[in-house]
Amino acid sequence: MESKRLFDLTNLNEMLAGDKKAILQMVKIFLQATPESLSELNKCYQKNDYDGVSKLAHKLKSSVDIFAIKDIKQDIRRLENNTRDNINLDEVPQLVEKINDILGKAIKQVEEEKDILNKKLYHNEDAPKA
Repeated sequence: MESKRLFDLTNLNEMLAGDKKAILQMVKIFLQATPESLSELNKCYQKNDYDGVSKLAHKLKSSVDIFAIKDIKQDIRRLENNTRDNINLDEVPQLVEKINDILGKAIKQVEEEKDILNKKLYHNEDAPKA
């Protein structure tokens, strides 16, 4: 079964006026930074470091917005606010689990998109491996 696409590059395309090289660069930055931030968020969560969770959720929020990962748009904000304000902490485990699930799948999809963009941009001629 084909899984639904969890991200949308429309916003990014508009922000960068269709500059395919710049879009590819942003995709590469997303693929480098997002897994690192998610991993750090999980480490903070495991240590009950809600201040750290809040800061990392805030950091991830921009990637979620730029890549239009709508399935967790509200969840990442809720996680940030709950852990920042120490409210509704009973929701944190479910929020972290959902964010890990959706963001993990979105990262895989963006990775596939990066390969497609590379091929389109470089017409299969010595596309840089990154």
